[in-house]
Amino acid sequence: MPWFPMFVDLTGKRILVLGGGKVALRKVKKLLPFGANITVTAPRVEPELEAIPDVEVRRHPFRLADLRPRPALVIAATDDNQVNARAARWCRRLHISVNVADNGPQSSFLFPALVERGDFCAGISTGGASPTAAVYFKERMEELLPEGLEDILGYLEGKREELKKTLPDQSARAAALRELFDTCLELGRPPEKGEEPEISFHGSVTLVGAGCGKADLITVRGLRAIQRCQAVVYDDLIDPKLLEAAPETARRIYMGKRGGVAGATQEEINRKLVELAREGLRVVRLKGGDPYLFGRGGEEMLALMEAGIPCREIPGIPSAIGIPAEAGIPVTHRALSRGLHIITGHTAGTPEGLPGGLEDMAKLPGTLVFLMGLGSLEKITEALMAGGKAASTPAAVISGGNSRHPACVRGNLASIAARVREAGVQAPAVILIGEVAAMRLEGDGRPLSGVRVGITGTEAVAQKQKALLEALGAETELVSRWEVRERRDHPEPAERGWLVFTSANGVNVFFGSRDAAAWKHRKFAVIGPATGAALARFGIQAALCPSVYTGEELARAIAEQAEAAEPVTLLRSSQGSRILPQMLRQAGLPVTDIALYDPVPAGELGETGGLDYLTFASAGGVEQFFERAGTLPRGVKCVCIGKTTQEALRRHTDGPVLTAAEATVERMVEAITADRQIGV
Repeated sequence: MPWFPMFVDLTGKRILVLGGGKVALRKVKKLLPFGANITVTAPRVEPELEAIPDVEVRRHPFRLADLRPRPALVIAATDDNQVNARAARWCRRLHISVNVADNGPQSSFLFPALVERGDFCAGISTGGASPTAAVYFKERMEELLPEGLEDILGYLEGKREELKKTLPDQSARAAALRELFDTCLELGRPPEKGEEPEISFHGSVTLVGAGCGKADLITVRGLRAIQRCQAVVYDDLIDPKLLEAAPETARRIYMGKRGGVAGATQEEINRKLVELAREGLRVVRLKGGDPYLFGRGGEEMLALMEAGIPCREIPGIPSAIGIPAEAGIPVTHRALSRGLHIITGHTAGTPEGLPGGLEDMAKLPGTLVFLMGLGSLEKITEALMAGGKAASTPAAVISGGNSRHPACVRGNLASIAARVREAGVQAPAVILIGEVAAMRLEGDGRPLSGVRVGITGTEAVAQKQKALLEALGAETELVSRWEVRERRDHPEPAERGWLVFTSANGVNVFFGSRDAAAWKHRKFAVIGPATGAALARFGIQAALCPSVYTGEELARAIAEQAEAAEPVTLLRSSQGSRILPQMLRQAGLPVTDIALYDPVPAGELGETGGLDYLTFASAGGVEQFFERAGTLPRGVKCVCIGKTTQEALRRHTDGPVLTAAEATVERMVEAITADRQIGV
């Protein structure tokens, strides 16, 4: 990621735009609001461009004299690539920042997609990879901005000056401005007289229900609270992505607390919340499900109120409803159940820890849902049957949401306990008893609905897998990610012969610091269409791409087309397979194997429990995974992008392995889909 975003004051600065067509017109329009002195140089100029006031137009082709006096920025947007490249070369020699339209490698800065609302300005860039994606995110950002943003910023600017006089303490002033900003966002406009909040310099606590599953199950109000907090105190079974929503500077404090697992006591949690609030922090207490449904949220609120801490609660989707729904079971259904009873399955201070009156509960109409009762399942079912509940009553036990060991076991009141033992279901789990437990409404028609897939690979490859898999209904987990670290000391390729790329990473590293136009005369070979597409983004078409995307086929294709003893230079990862250079040398071709980059681990290992499949997109990725994880998760089926990756995996496991028909991400996903259909 070489492009660093920054904001520059262009007021009164000279900017030279080369070209007078539609592209140049777009660039000029972007620059106009920022107060620059713009000069357009071109033999022909669009009438609309020429008609813009305060833009100087010079009707002649680009010449070196145009760079005097020295401009702050140059935009090369002519319809002649050679002219653009020549201008870029001169700018680099003279240390002038230059943007070459549609040519990131020749540019020293990029034009972002801009979102402007008065004094608010945001720039979005994909580093030249996809302007379409940048425009998409620009449109999404524009949808999120409040209509009255210009008025809000003007109001806050005035308040900032006012508070500077009355609140000399910077931290107190920042807290006051945050309160005012939050009020503006809630109203969608500046507050009128009487609507301004009381500025408090004391902390506060918000209990937020995180819901009972993935991060996107949280309410909009709950997400906003996380995004504005200064500290977040969280529990088990929270989707980690929710923690990413908190500001980078926010403190993240884990205080896990689950039955049967050692952790913070409720008293310790209460004290920590009070302590953080008394430091003046805006605190979010993030709890799974809903804070007030067996989540001891009421106890925490009482402790905060007794301590005089401002506090509020934001509900979440409770596990008693959300987890059964995830398994396709509605807790009520007009023809089967017109009522719902949610009961704790574990009660302190009672014989055997069971809730009182189980026999009486057997007579209740509708659906019974027990939470935290997995360890007492057999006693619960026996008590209900003793109270008159029919042994044939449908029952289900579901461990879902963010559980590390998802499971759904169905049966009836008499058989469910034995089936759960046999399946090895682990807590937390929801026990559901009633006619609705026999319903099966799960599935959304997508072939991978309910399938969990772990992904390994670089960020780009992982995101491509994630998008394709989730579109087919799969849940994904980024298990092992690695990033590209360029080697600065690699030699230059030979002056003649083939240049061979085996990944898009190699293409991007090689041409990231080179003028691609200077290499167009060379013969390029790529291992597959994705690598070829990366090369094409630099204006170069590969002369060779095998029909089967493997190192062996690439070696055979090069051997067939190369002249006798023609040099071959491999430009690839330091962990590239040995097969390709071995086969080329056996064919009598001199080979130079240049390691352009090293794949290095990035971030922590992701959660591997409950995975159905685990993907590997390279042999190096296999080694990276086993170096970090040591072994495969239990019960997982591995998916390899090609034979070389499969061979690397076989050195570590004899377990089930799927191999893509072609070495592409798309074929990997197809392999999973086909295997799933066979399994069903």
